[in-house]
Amino acid sequence: MLNRREALALCAGAGLSQFAGAADQIPMRDGIPSVDYHVHVGDELSVGRAIQVSRQRGEKFGLLQHAGEKRGGYAVYDDDSLNAWIRSLEGKPVFKAIEAETTNWPSLFSKTAIAKLDYIQADALGLPDKSGAPMQIWKRDFQPANPQEFMDRYVDFILQRISEPIDIFVVPTFLPDSLLPDYDRLWTAPRARAIIDAALANKVALEIDCHFRVPHLRFLEMARDAGVMFAFGSNYQTPESAGDISYCIEVYKRLGLTPRQFFRPSGAGRRF
Repeated sequence: MLNRREALALCAGAGLSQFAGAADQIPMRDGIPSVDYHVHVGDELSVGRAIQVSRQRGEKFGLLQHAGEKRGGYAVYDDDSLNAWIRSLEGKPVFKAIEAETTNWPSLFSKTAIAKLDYIQADALGLPDKSGAPMQIWKRDFQPANPQEFMDRYVDFILQRISEPIDIFVVPTFLPDSLLPDYDRLWTAPRARAIIDAALANKVALEIDCHFRVPHLRFLEMARDAGVMFAFGSNYQTPESAGDISYCIEVYKRLGLTPRQFFRPSGAGRRF
């Protein structure tokens, strides 16, 4: 029997007027969630433009600001800036979220402020080197000297991030361009299992990321069979690409997922 949230989501398939309804409501299209939890607001995409795009695509967006230490240049860095971000989204047909960028982010905010968000997400792209400085592994010219050593440290950092009080871990199994040809060899079953087990233990959903088209199918099959919850994310911040969840939908169908296996926000801060 479906619970209240699942019933609301399924009923949403009749149309998109539900955008003005309950905060946790998710539209459905052809039995598939029509939501993009990973839309960054910034210079190229304002809140208003993002809402226009979401309506054009028939999707509900989760809008994000990066959150971390002020010295890092992040838009959200304390309760005042977080509350300002939340107020800018009040009454709008979107999910309110942040992407936690620094591992000490929980010390920057109060539980009261965090609880006003719908969810929190984080990634492991800020993997530090041995000195503690981020290695910027997303850059095209990044190339680790020892790929196996890199992977061991990377997996350890992913596990650390999943243990933080977040709701969605995003771009799971991302690899730098230099390592992509060896994706299947580097993402061994034990490494994949460690991430999946951590997601289950911490009740963290794993994103299916359209921008980087990760994770690949083998990892996703393992995660599905283990009972992991999934979330869709375009991971774009332009009007042209925000809401592109084509890879997510393709994978959802190939895995035979159902709405019961899909993340629904229930308010951030449950582990804060």
